[in-house]
Amino acid sequence: MSIRTAALHTPSELTLIGADDTTGIVTFTAPSKSHPATPNTVSLDTATGAILCDCKGAECGRACWHGDHVAAAWLRSPAMADVRWLTDTQLVRYGAKTAAMVATYRARTGRALNADAVNLVAARSEWRRRASLAPLPYPTALPLAA
Repeated sequence: MSIRTAALHTPSELTLIGADDTTGIVTFTAPSKSHPATPNTVSLDTATGAILCDCKGAECGRACWHGDHVAAAWLRSPAMADVRWLTDTQLVRYGAKTAAMVATYRARTGRALNADAVNLVAARSEWRRRASLAPLPYPTALPLAA
């Protein structure tokens, strides 16, 4: 994204439309300047950080503002705000409860509720975020040289 374009856009322009709890991918839409009737769709893999956008710039291999702001939009989403304040124990319980709700609904209807899938992906994403920030444990005993 160019410096000129960066000043024109913010993460709040992206709208969360759903998540896939099996892949951990969240999907957002953004208004299209070139095709106002068709919004752009940008997806973020919460496990790897990979971004896929269907805008004209991304189709041509250029960086787009959607991709630059999608991670920030995910961190600002209501689902992530709900899990950010939980303790580690509460986060584990919340994730387990949400996973059970997704599994139950999927068994009964063949699909998961969108809100449950988004909440489950948020819980998993927050857990990975915390794990990446945690300091590495020190070994309690050093291995003996042979």
